[in-house]
Amino acid sequence: MIVISSSRLGRDADFSLMPELFRPAIQTHVRHFGRFVRLADGIADDATLTRDEKQARLDALEAMLEGGPDADWSDEASTVSRQMRESLRDSKATAEHALHVTHAFRNDISGARVQTWDDLLAYCTHAASPIGRYMLDLTGEDPGVCGPATDALCAALRILKRLRDCKEPSAQYRRLCIPEKFMRDAFITTLHLQAPSAKGQTRAVIDRVLDGVDRLLVDAAPLPRLIKSRGLSLHTAIVLCRARTLAQHFRARDPLNERVELSGWERRKCKWLCKLRSFLPW
Repeated sequence: MIVISSSRLGRDADFSLMPELFRPAIQTHVRHFGRFVRLADGIADDATLTRDEKQARLDALEAMLEGGPDADWSDEASTVSRQMRESLRDSKATAEHALHVTHAFRNDISGARVQTWDDLLAYCTHAASPIGRYMLDLTGEDPGVCGPATDALCAALRILKRLRDCKEPSAQYRRLCIPEKFMRDAFITTLHLQAPSAKGQTRAVIDRVLDGVDRLLVDAAPLPRLIKSRGLSLHTAIVLCRARTLAQHFRARDPLNERVELSGWERRKCKWLCKLRSFLPW
């Protein structure tokens, strides 16, 4: 998916960035960073591209971040890369966070595997945490105070998003966010994920991943109170609410039989409740 769209890997209705919650001066930067991450993620997932073509496009994005020309394989890519370069210049935010993202997706393309839960968390350090770290950087938060909880939340979101796609036959272990050891311990393979429903050991593997997600969400729970920026604090509280609700849905529903996601009402409910709790105006 090189042209950004509202497809499965485009905008995530459950966990998408909500620029309108932030002060006007940084809303544009939030949008541009979100579009850049979606573009890079789409490259790694595009089944129509060869490995070399994917690597070349990530090379172009990284070169742009380090002062090179805009990406030129499509009008959309050119626009997104130009906007990201201008955003970094105007916001004075470091390009390090975006480079961490492209580095993680580069490893995906190379076929690197996640063997253990610790491997998965290390992967999320590059594939997910930079999004939260960028937001801390952009809003002037102290990463020493907020960083660990932010990393936990971002890792939980990444894993939940990818669990929704575990039925895809072309998906890799790393992109699935299911450690290989979990599969070996249960004596199953990715072929079991093609079944019409998750039963027995397949269900046990999914629940084991969710156990880890629950621990991450516990670690992330203090984050809204640690953040000084009202917009980012509210954003974090909303995302935490949605993540907890989605994790509960995964326990009760079957991701091999249906796509597990929040309803529009559930997304709005989390937003309204968190606004009320933060005493922000409607």
